[in-house]
Amino acid sequence: MWGRSHNKALAWIEEKIMNKLEGWKEKLLNQACKETLIKAVIQAMPSYIMNVLKFPKSFCRRICAKVARFWWAASGKERGIHWKRWDNITESKRDGGLGFKDLEKQNTAYLAKQAWRALKNPNAIWVQILKSIYFPGGNFWTAKGRKGASWVWKSILHGRELLKENAK
Repeated sequence: MWGRSHNKALAWIEEKIMNKLEGWKEKLLNQACKETLIKAVIQAMPSYIMNVLKFPKSFCRRICAKVARFWWAASGKERGIHWKRWDNITESKRDGGLGFKDLEKQNTAYLAKQAWRALKNPNAIWVQILKSIYFPGGNFWTAKGRKGASWVWKSILHGRELLKENAK
């Protein structure tokens, strides 16, 4: 069903998000309502799958662009003036942003959390399965992402790299 294209495999998420945004576009919503809907619904929709799969950068950018277009649209128009860059909007409110989540960073954080769980609970059944397939004689820190490895394994290794970079 998924094939080789990760973007095609994640198309259902993009479709669900677009359906929500298009349904809301018809209603006249103020900025406070839009902010609440984006944070509570749109940014929460892909969170479960982000725990196990690394989203392609192009996919994250497309979703963020659609959310930004919805955010800046005025009175139901398709496009509005983008007064600030999306990178600035994703900063915390304390730092001058609006606190929207950057999907790419959120995805990496979730994957790092899974890598941390694998390190802290090596007897978990899912960790034992991954160990038997990908690093039977080694440990999680030194395991490699070999050719033909699953999308899930490569994703968890991406999260592990974040842990390695920030470990002290």
